Amino acid sequence: MSSLFSKALVYLGLVDEDEIDADQEPGFNAASSEPSGYQRRGNVDIIPEGRRVEPPPTSRAATRPQARADLPPTGLVTPIEVRADILLVEEFADARVLADRVRARTPVVMDMRQTDSELVRRVVDFASGLIYALDGTMRKVGDGLVLVLPPRVTLNREEKRRLASLGAYELDELD
Repeated sequence: MSSLFSKALVYLGLVDEDEIDADQEPGFNAASSEPSGYQRRGNVDIIPEGRRVEPPPTSRAATRPQARADLPPTGLVTPIEVRADILLVEEFADARVLADRVRARTPVVMDMRQTDSELVRRVVDFASGLIYALDGTMRKVGDGLVLVLPPRVTLNREEKRRLASLGAYELDELD
């Protein structure tokens, strides 16, 4: 067992030490086992011009995971009918209410139109960290209005219209 590669295979348990010892006989010469046309200078193989060398096939291509029959197909997202809450932000303690609702997978529209600018900055910073940690989304839906969505939750058109009628969502031409 002379090569580092062989030792690594044995260490990782991919081959038995006996298999490697059986492949390498005491009088084994690496230069004599190469195909014709190859030359060896020191530790470097010289490949003749016009000769194409193919890499060995990988075992990863042959072992692709197969879909299991007992599991439902993935990739299908079922829409969830949700109603968004409107949170009037008056103090920093409202950030905890926001976090609790987002963790409960409830979309929240934060109404910060009458909120002090310093408190707005603190609450938006908190909401940004919350959304980043939970992999949700957050976007401005009007002047002083921010929509916070939990992961994999969206609002349908009817809910957007309901929020717009309450003055908590400004509809775009696309909505």
